[in-house]
Amino acid sequence: MKLHYFHGRSPLRDLVMVKDGQRIELHIRPAGGGHWGLVALSGPDQGRPVGQFCRGPWPTQARAESVLRSVAGTMVGKGYEPKPGDYAVWSVTAQRLARTIGAPQGEQATPDADPDQFKPLT
Repeated sequence: MKLHYFHGRSPLRDLVMVKDGQRIELHIRPAGGGHWGLVALSGPDQGRPVGQFCRGPWPTQARAESVLRSVAGTMVGKGYEPKPGDYAVWSVTAQRLARTIGAPQGEQATPDADPDQFKPLT
């Protein structure tokens, strides 16, 4: 098994990775109480995110960045190409999900509970 680790010199708060029309965005966001969380979103490169996971909270941004780099290394091993200069288009969704990190279980966001979606008025 070959281990990958995404290295870089500057602080990393957002990273876009692509492979065959699929996009992964990794975001470090404040999770409240001075803590930091990692939000990962995936989906078609030209669409909305269809997958998500949140990790944390961690007491420092550096620890969250370390986890982001580790996840990015795993994705490099799966064939994803990092695009550090690309614009993160799902940052609003990431911020919304980051607010749920460390929240009581009943308040956490689920894929079915998307406040951006609405039911039509009848």
